[in-house]
Amino acid sequence: MIGHKRPLPHPDPFVDVTRGYITRVGDALQARGVPLSTVWLDPSHPRDATFVLGLQALVWNESEGFVLGEFVSGEPGARTVLRDPVRLEGGVLPDPDSVPVLLERGGAGAPVSLRSFTAGHDGFEDGLARHRLG
Repeated sequence: MIGHKRPLPHPDPFVDVTRGYITRVGDALQARGVPLSTVWLDPSHPRDATFVLGLQALVWNESEGFVLGEFVSGEPGARTVLRDPVRLEGGVLPDPDSVPVLLERGGAGAPVSLRSFTAGHDGFEDGLARHRLG
């Protein structure tokens, strides 16, 4: 579940669906020189992923999108805890290549729920499917 630079497959297929999107975001961050030390997928309700960037972490989840803050704690199987979290613009599923630019712009305020992770068909799953690997 934890990988250096790219997330490893997750044993839960529902969580693993996010791996293609998260991999592309990680690749975009690394291409822009962002110091990504590790990334993992976990857990669900809502599904999320953590990108550790030195003393900071960028956390994505399917309700809030990307949130940046000081990394306090986190590991596969446990929610990541951030100090002073701020949301990035771009919605819950911004284009992977835009995430480094959003990160450079900095926070846009406190994290807020942008969609319910229990929402019916709202196009989110279709958006994830566009980023499938292989």
